[in-house]
Amino acid sequence: MAYKKDIKPWLKENGFAWEDMNKFWDECCEVNWKCKMIKKSGKSWNDMTMYQIQQLPTLKETTLQQIREKEEEELLKAKEEQKKKNDEQYYYEHFKEIMVQKIDSGEELTENELQGFQDFEVERTKGENRRWSRTVSSICKLCDRFFKLVWEEGLTECQENEFYDQPYEVEKRTYEKKITVTEWVKK
Repeated sequence: MAYKKDIKPWLKENGFAWEDMNKFWDECCEVNWKCKMIKKSGKSWNDMTMYQIQQLPTLKETTLQQIREKEEEELLKAKEEQKKKNDEQYYYEHFKEIMVQKIDSGEELTENELQGFQDFEVERTKGENRRWSRTVSSICKLCDRFFKLVWEEGLTECQENEFYDQPYEVEKRTYEKKITVTEWVKK
């Protein structure tokens, strides 16, 4: 708490009257929550420290500037969040086109993208079961094109599916193939 013997010389030095300080105080109480709380508790500006009193003439402008900066920051943050949301929505809606474009340009797909690739599977060939996993070949259709993805399917609840290879474009070719079969039959 400042003493009148400290306040009066400071007021005279800075060209302020007691009434000016009351006006500053009232203005600050309208915008500054700390001043509001001090006023609510029955105190006034002359119950504050000298350091705090010295800040009163510019406190309203400083507080308003801080409020504007905070509002601008919140607006910018909201815009960034909306942009991120829009980008995610676009990515979700155009996943197929984005994946085909990445494959065509030689860009590697992330593990999450490779997992999402499986949603467009039209054919699956499973290899032999090993202890923890088996190799799976998936044929996936995206944008009227077919891609082959070879991956490892985890066979226990602790084993994750793993993707070591990138998908590549394939085409369906049908032809006849003669094979010789040897069987052991009962006499």
